[in-house]
Amino acid sequence: MSAVTVAKKEFEDAVRSRKLMAMTAVFALFTFGGAYLAAQLGEFFAEISEEGAQGTLDLVFALQTPASYLVPIIALMVSYKAICGERESGSLKFLLGLPHTRNDVVFGKVLGRSAVVAASILIGFAVGLGGLVAFVGSVSIVDYLLFTLITVVFGLVYVCLGIGISSLTRSTTRAAVGAFGLIIFFWIVWSFLLQALLYYVEGTLIPEQYPGWYVGLASISPDAAYGSALGAVFDESALTMASAYGIEDLPMIAEPWFGFVLLALWALVPLGLGVWRFGRTDL
Repeated sequence: MSAVTVAKKEFEDAVRSRKLMAMTAVFALFTFGGAYLAAQLGEFFAEISEEGAQGTLDLVFALQTPASYLVPIIALMVSYKAICGERESGSLKFLLGLPHTRNDVVFGKVLGRSAVVAASILIGFAVGLGGLVAFVGSVSIVDYLLFTLITVVFGLVYVCLGIGISSLTRSTTRAAVGAFGLIIFFWIVWSFLLQALLYYVEGTLIPEQYPGWYVGLASISPDAAYGSALGAVFDESALTMASAYGIEDLPMIAEPWFGFVLLALWALVPLGLGVWRFGRTDL
């Protein structure tokens, strides 16, 4: 139960933080705006289709992009100083002087800070649900809960990434550079590298048919895996990265269901490396 004890303290400390309140308020504001946008999308599709507004699914489309930006930022802000911050302050030695192992500390922080991120997402999406009911008038609770659950898992992935990075370094500055450099890499650098590789291999930036290897590489980031997982649950290819390239014969890595595998790998591999390194380093 030692890891649970650490997790409880982490959560209680975070609840008293104004930073958490601010992040939750921002997330709630975006979800409320997403609910309004979903209502507008529903009215638009109702005009061009006999099927009418899709309600919850419109909200998924409206919130996927802001969630893919906000959730990583919130999760990394909560997690990147989890280990190295206590190393710098010296409180880690005191914590390990209690009946906690190093693994207890790491996994306790994962649990506690994941709970913090989950609370922020749940509050924000509760506001979005209220907005959806107000603007649209109908909602599929099951679909909305599934969307919320997958987004919480997405937040957990970035918490594991942040704590994995925090476990690998002694400096909060280096951890911050590593964590937020990772975001910049996935959001900006990775697409430029893929475009450069595409031009090198195909001789053009806009081929008539995008090769499978390109679509596969474009689908491996945590953000793309989040979209793939949503596409698998809602059976909507438009939510996936692969839908942008218009190919039917997808490589396995770009299949919607494989998004769950990628999310698991992004959570477990960096965290595993962090646990391994933290267990073998001097404090």
